[in-house]
Amino acid sequence: MTVLATAGHVDHGKSTLVNFLTGQETDRLKEEKQRGLTINLGYTYFDFEEKRFSIVDVPGHSDYFKNTVSGFSNVDGVLFCIDSTQGWSQQSEEHFLSLLNLGVNNLLFFLTKIDKKEIVFSKNDLKNKLIDFKEINFGVIEFSSINSDKKIVKKNIYEFFSKSEININPPSLWVDRVFSIEGIGKVITGTASKNMDFKNVFVDDQHNQLDIREIESLGQKLTSSILSSSRIALSLKNNKSKAKKGSLLTNQLLKEKTFLFVKPNTDTRLFSEKGTLRIYVGTKTQTIKNFKTIKINNKTIVLVHLEKSIPVLDFQKILIHNLSKNTFSGGSVLYSTNNNYLIKKIIKESRMKNNITSKDIFTLIPENLLESNYDDYKKIENFYIKNNELKYLEENIKTNIYKINKFGVNNYFYKNFYIEEEELKKLFVDFESINIQKDQIIENKILDIDTQLLTEIKSNLGDTLNVNEIDLKKYETEAIKSLFINNCLYRVSKKIVISEEQRSQLIKIIDILPKNFSVSDFKEKSSLSRKYAIPYLEFLDRELITKKIDSSGLRMKIN
Repeated sequence: MTVLATAGHVDHGKSTLVNFLTGQETDRLKEEKQRGLTINLGYTYFDFEEKRFSIVDVPGHSDYFKNTVSGFSNVDGVLFCIDSTQGWSQQSEEHFLSLLNLGVNNLLFFLTKIDKKEIVFSKNDLKNKLIDFKEINFGVIEFSSINSDKKIVKKNIYEFFSKSEININPPSLWVDRVFSIEGIGKVITGTASKNMDFKNVFVDDQHNQLDIREIESLGQKLTSSILSSSRIALSLKNNKSKAKKGSLLTNQLLKEKTFLFVKPNTDTRLFSEKGTLRIYVGTKTQTIKNFKTIKINNKTIVLVHLEKSIPVLDFQKILIHNLSKNTFSGGSVLYSTNNNYLIKKIIKESRMKNNITSKDIFTLIPENLLESNYDDYKKIENFYIKNNELKYLEENIKTNIYKINKFGVNNYFYKNFYIEEEELKKLFVDFESINIQKDQIIENKILDIDTQLLTEIKSNLGDTLNVNEIDLKKYETEAIKSLFINNCLYRVSKKIVISEEQRSQLIKIIDILPKNFSVSDFKEKSSLSRKYAIPYLEFLDRELITKKIDSSGLRMKIN
């Protein structure tokens, strides 16, 4: 499926084009019919050859602009209508700049009403308008709802978007409608991005998974995951679900955040203009409380302070509208946080320096704000710390145990090192001499290696990478812990443990693979089944030997 939105000034023919292609009216509200304009989003589709095109018909009137931007969420491209008897207008400009800043670059323009005599805007006029926008992929169709051939128009749409490169957003669905159907119950809809999996779905920052009765896409029932962006309707088993218009559905548990680190994709001077700023994130919108443009690692970053916290994914595209100047800017979210202490530190550093580096401010550096490559770094969830810094931090903590415990471990690290409780627990796994118990730091006993036990475990594991599963619980806990601390054993997954020799076998296999390789390449060289191949690759990612670079499992060797 390819999901397209309409765009263009009010009364430039968006709904007429949709009706021409599908035979359906998307203006269904009484007010919409009376006023002859689209207010809410409308939805329909058409098929051509083997492909289905779902259409989100957006409002053109400026009064309903927030609904318009909601309709652009997760779409693959746009059918952009321009009335050839009126030309490029205010809403044409607003919709165009919104799409540009949201990173929606596949635009198929329709010059509508070409059967009229009063033509004032031609193909050449449009091409001249777009001559400086090198980043967009566009085509132009002259269209008349009276004279155009439906099959040819559909074919042109099919050919244009079949050749277009689609931007892949992180797996997500922003809810744009919520309603109830008698006998079925609560239904929510939205445009889901590619690779969204509906087995484990979370709503906003709610910890309970969404209880889904049925998944449909344009009348067809689905099982779980999707391979392309799709219009989705979910009927829910539990009517008490807090999913509402503007909610974010994802496959990961999120926290609502107040501060966004945004990588701008336009001239940052637009961010510094005075005026009321409104931000659009998916199908959410709110006024920005404050913002500041800073440089981190010699890259311009816009630090956005929201009025209300929201759940947000890394690489989520955002749009900022200066309501006073009617200008637009946008970018993608690199990192988000609630930590006021971190923000104060960043602002203080930025006042003293024109450029600050990630290591100046972060103990655990967010992946998307890493200064250089991954060499000499340890990965902890989506954060990185240099190996030498890790050892220094451990020694620093040991000398300040009394002070930290008096303050409270979680509170101390949050205020002084800007580390959340979840990451803190994972950080301490790498410390040999200290650990956390009940918000207090305690020193570990120094443990000797039980060589007899190690020999026994290695014998039970076997010599190959198809290791046998062993139950470590039957051995003394402290003795097993010592083997892991001293890197004699490695935990790959809940059920898979390997020796240092088997880790070396894995690295040798990686060494003979190309710089970028697939799961199939790894399976072929290692002769491993998927049962072992996937956990081993995930282990190698954590060890910073490889890095996953796309959703299909493609990897890159780091060293």
